[in-house]
Amino acid sequence: MFPSETPFIPKPTFGLLTLSCLLLLLGLCGCPYNSVYQLDDTPQIVADTTLYGNWAGTLTEESGRQRKVTMELSESEDAHVYKIAFRGFFGKKDKKGKEIADTLYGKMFFSELKDRTMANIRLFERNYIAEYIYSNDEISLLPLNEHFTSFIIKSNTTLRRLVTYHYDTRIYPLYDEVFCLKNMKRVTENR
Repeated sequence: MFPSETPFIPKPTFGLLTLSCLLLLLGLCGCPYNSVYQLDDTPQIVADTTLYGNWAGTLTEESGRQRKVTMELSESEDAHVYKIAFRGFFGKKDKKGKEIADTLYGKMFFSELKDRTMANIRLFERNYIAEYIYSNDEISLLPLNEHFTSFIIKSNTTLRRLVTYHYDTRIYPLYDEVFCLKNMKRVTENR
């Protein structure tokens, strides 16, 4: 006997129950936090021109499979903002179902948050907030998980306050591990 044939759950109710369970499961999967808001009303930190160029790293999927990603930072019309491009395989497929390389274009600027530097990355008209770490000529971008707070954010000021609170009260910040780019190395051109 199939569950939809049980006398206790009518077919329409069973379908709604199944759909509700699927949506709940999808909601529990992590995604990077994104918003129309950013940490600062306007960028305050001048772009570091020594960071311009290509940086190579990997994303590790939940299955453990690693995907190579290249991040390009370049000059924009605003001295405080970087143009940013991520190149790699992000799930885009051709007509035969074969994955094809894609490029995601956006802009990025940095915000200071107590003792941390945060990246405000704008892609697809949304802002993604990631901790930025530069050490030993390697860059790490650690995006916050969408569940870093349960509060509704309605302004840049509220976002800044809640991100600060998150880092002040957590031993381990909630990053979206699937989208973390750790220890990206500078790509040097062979001549």
